[in-house]
Amino acid sequence: MNDDTKREYLTKHLRHRLTLLRTLRERKRTGESYEGRGDIYRCVKDSNLIAVRLWLDFMGLKGVREASGPVLKESPRKTGTKYADDVKIDQFTGRLLVPGDVPSEFHVTLAAVYCRADKELAHLTATTDDAYNSEDKLIEAATAVEGLLNQRLFGPLGMPLPEMDR
Repeated sequence: MNDDTKREYLTKHLRHRLTLLRTLRERKRTGESYEGRGDIYRCVKDSNLIAVRLWLDFMGLKGVREASGPVLKESPRKTGTKYADDVKIDQFTGRLLVPGDVPSEFHVTLAAVYCRADKELAHLTATTDDAYNSEDKLIEAATAVEGLLNQRLFGPLGMPLPEMDR
């Protein structure tokens, strides 16, 4: 990626994805009520779920289900022509994140939300992880991701987090 492409990604493309991440939390903060509007509420929750997974992948992280529960792991860059145009944080900062870059109190929540998005949104499944389907857990995950982006991407580049699309 050249500098112009990077700048466009940082100011335009990533802004849109941040909006998907923030909408559930920001609408709750402003008192938005979804009562009687279940269709929109489900869309907003799913956009949050998808965005958490997308951003973790962008940063080089993923959630994995192990016998002990959900675990946050490294997700190395994939090789091959199919993945040649994947945009990830290392193209801006020089490296992908590792679980040690993430505050430990967020590991389980981020891993569990990632696993939900990776399995339950991509496939129709007979089992669900309802513990991580709550508004509070989704907001916690989104807030943790936004903090990581501020600390590990935008901050080091001397840029503020882009505003949310309105």
